[in-house]
Amino acid sequence: MSRFFQNDKSRLLAVIYSHPEGYPPTLNALTQLSGMFDEVSVLYRPVLPVEWEYGDNVRLHPSGDEMHVREQEALPIHKKMLLFANFVRDFRQLIKTEQPDVVLLYDPLATLAFSFVRSVIPESTIVWYHNHDVLEAAQRKYSLNWFAYRTEKKMFPYFDMFSLPAQERRQYFPMENLKGQYFFLPNQPAISLYSRFQDIEKTDRQFRVIFQGHVAEGHGIEEILSLMPCEVQGRPLHLVLKGWIRDDFKEKLLETIKEKGLENQVEFAGYTAYQELPKLTASCHVGIAIHTKTDIMNKTLGTASNKIYEYAAVGLPVLYFDNPHFKEHLGRFEWAMATDVSPASLKACFEKIAGDFERLSAAAKRDFRKDLNFEHHFRQVGDFFEKQLAEKTESVSA
Repeated sequence: MSRFFQNDKSRLLAVIYSHPEGYPPTLNALTQLSGMFDEVSVLYRPVLPVEWEYGDNVRLHPSGDEMHVREQEALPIHKKMLLFANFVRDFRQLIKTEQPDVVLLYDPLATLAFSFVRSVIPESTIVWYHNHDVLEAAQRKYSLNWFAYRTEKKMFPYFDMFSLPAQERRQYFPMENLKGQYFFLPNQPAISLYSRFQDIEKTDRQFRVIFQGHVAEGHGIEEILSLMPCEVQGRPLHLVLKGWIRDDFKEKLLETIKEKGLENQVEFAGYTAYQELPKLTASCHVGIAIHTKTDIMNKTLGTASNKIYEYAAVGLPVLYFDNPHFKEHLGRFEWAMATDVSPASLKACFEKIAGDFERLSAAAKRDFRKDLNFEHHFRQVGDFFEKQLAEKTESVSA
């Protein structure tokens, strides 16, 4: 499926005020879109190294100097404003030079930038806003996020497409003002990547439990450490922590690890490129998808937490927090188990999984291949573009 909208080349411009490699669903979308459009351009802030293998027709346009995301966060406000002003300039220039058929906005700050360049975007251009994280109302006054929060909702009359990874988040947006069509695009992994890692053998010497994502409070990590050292079906429990972690929280965990003599049973795997993640995940037996916080993002993660389905994709049964929201989305899957994060509950879940691992693992992989994958839900986007092409062709013929 290709060549939408124009007779020569179809073009899409994706705009994200971060790095696409920090958002696996964005990488999955760019992979799919590179097969739908002749040319895909990506405007982004270079806060991570480029390690993903993009399609040959995907062109990356970094805006500003490369710096680590933590370095950017620590900049004084005037320097942050300058970075953003340069981003708006680059956005405007790409609109003029690329003349895209579709502009895809990937976060509230990209939408704020859109508000400054909207006047140079032709009316025929399809504008698509995909929101991956809801901005809370409480933002530091006059920060970029403060301005983005106040601008975002005003842009809905100009969006031809709007998508979210969680249906529960619709209530936080003025859907009644949306000009075009709404799409539900859950954050699930792609068959194109994860199918390669479904048959990796696991060690029988340890019972490996993994948490991947932002390693922080509220994910049951401290509660699992409180169980250790322990055995599950005769195998020592081994905890793998994969992803970003603040220095203060890591120090807190290291104190507990040292006190309990767990140095060889807890592994800090750090942050790596997304394509390196599935192999590590597949070497484990259980995926931790516990979210106990109560902010908007954590209360709406049933279909928006990609780690849940990344675990399932390589056959890992999943532990989730026992509350109505997560039960609604995960309660029907035999490979997903609820825990109240008490020691007795965690231990019981681990024992149950270890005692029936092969069957639960096969069920998780089967559900992933059936419909818990990115490609399954993204088809509707391709159908939408096909419809737009048909309508445009019909209009020209008339």
